[in-house]
Amino acid sequence: MKLSKKKMTVLSFTLGACVFVSTAFADVMLGSGYDRLKNSAKQTASQMEKGLDNYTIEALFTLKDNNQTLFQASSVQKYDPAKKTYESQSVTQQSSGEVVANYSYADEKISIWKNGTENKYYVTTFPDDFDRTNWNRFTNPFNEKGAPEVEKIVDALVGNLKDYVQAEERPEGGKVYSGTLSEAQVPAVISAVSSFGIKKMMEDHGRMEPNSKLPEVESDIYVKKVSGTAIENKAGLLESVTGDVVLSGKDKFGVEHELMLNMVFKLSDIGTTMINKPSMAGAEVEEVSHSSGFTSKHVGTYKNNIVIEKNGKFVKIGQRTLEITKVEKNNVTGRYVETIKPGFEADYPEVYQFDFEYDPSYQEPRSFFKYTNPKGEEEQGEIHPSSNGKLYVSLNVVILDQNSYRSNDRPNFDSEFNRVFEE
Repeated sequence: MKLSKKKMTVLSFTLGACVFVSTAFADVMLGSGYDRLKNSAKQTASQMEKGLDNYTIEALFTLKDNNQTLFQASSVQKYDPAKKTYESQSVTQQSSGEVVANYSYADEKISIWKNGTENKYYVTTFPDDFDRTNWNRFTNPFNEKGAPEVEKIVDALVGNLKDYVQAEERPEGGKVYSGTLSEAQVPAVISAVSSFGIKKMMEDHGRMEPNSKLPEVESDIYVKKVSGTAIENKAGLLESVTGDVVLSGKDKFGVEHELMLNMVFKLSDIGTTMINKPSMAGAEVEEVSHSSGFTSKHVGTYKNNIVIEKNGKFVKIGQRTLEITKVEKNNVTGRYVETIKPGFEADYPEVYQFDFEYDPSYQEPRSFFKYTNPKGEEEQGEIHPSSNGKLYVSLNVVILDQNSYRSNDRPNFDSEFNRVFEE
C-alpha cells in the first residue's frame, strides 16, 4: 500500500489543491459572491467525501515560461464511495520532456497499480480481517488540521478585493463566478507570498529532477495578473473551476521570464461514474504486502553517513547501517546499527542499535515498529520503500491520530538509506 500511495502523490496533490485553491482563488478575486463561493467549495468537498454515490474528477495543471510549456500534470480520478472502489490515471510531462504515466485501482479486497510504461502490475490483496471500515480515498481539505486558521488568514488578506466580483445566475440554476486582478490591484503581501511560493516550487522541482529545465527565477518576482471562473450547478456543487496566475521575474543572468500557471478542475458524471477492475492478462504481476509495500527484493543492506558541521566544515563521523533481513507476507524484520569513529563520541553521544519487526497490528498502510533507545526507553519508528534502492526511516515517531503522525528525529539524522551493492 505504501508504494501505491507514493505513486499517487501527484494525483493527491492535484485533487486537494484544486478544491482548496478554488476557495483561495475566490478569496482573492471575488467580491459580493465571496461567501457564497466559499460555501459552495466547502459543500462540494463535503459531498465528495461523504454524500455523492459516485463521481469523476478531472484536473490539469500547466506551467508555461514565455508561452513554452515547462510542466504539465493531468489526472482523471473516479470515486464510488458506495461500492468502495476507486480508479485513477495520471500523466505528467516533466520540464525535461520525460512523460510519466501512472494507474491505480482499489476496492475493499485488492489494490492494483502500474507505473510508467512498465508492463507490470503491483498487487496488494487485503486479508479478510483487514479493517476497511474507514475506507475513503478523498479527504476533505477543509477538515485538515490548520485549515480554519488558513481560512482566517486568507479572509484577512482579502479586504476590499471582494468588490472585484462578477457573479451571475445561470438560467439552468446555479451561478457563474468570475474575476480578474491586474498587477496594480494585487496587494503587495499576496504578490510577495505568491512570488515566494513559485520560487520555492521551482527550487524543489530542480532538486527532485536533475534534468529540470525550469528557469531559476530569483529576482524582481511579482504577480502580473490573476483571473478565473467557477461554475456552480443547481445543486450548489462546483462542477468547474479554472484559474490563471501570471508572474514575472528575472533569472540569475538578468533574463526576464513570464510564468503562467493554469489550473482546470472538473467534477462530472455524478451518479453515472463506472469503475471496472483492470485486466492484467499477459502482464507481469508482483504481489506486495498490504502492511508496508515491501517485497523480497528489499532484503539487503542499506547505509548512509553520519555527518556533522564542525569548525566550519562538514565532517563524516560515522555511519548508519540498516539491514532488512526478511520480508514474509506481512512481516518485515531487520536490524539498525550506528557506528561512530573514535574521537567523535562527544559529538554524537547517543548511539542507536536495535533489531526491529513491523507490527502487523496497525491497520495502516505504513510500517511502524517498536525499538529500545540507548536509555532503555521504548519508542516507535516508521520505515517505507522509496525509489529504486532506497528506503526511508523515521525514529521517535509519535502517532497523533488515525491519519497522521509526527517524527522527532535527532539532530544530524538522515532518514534516506541507500542500498549497498556488490561491485
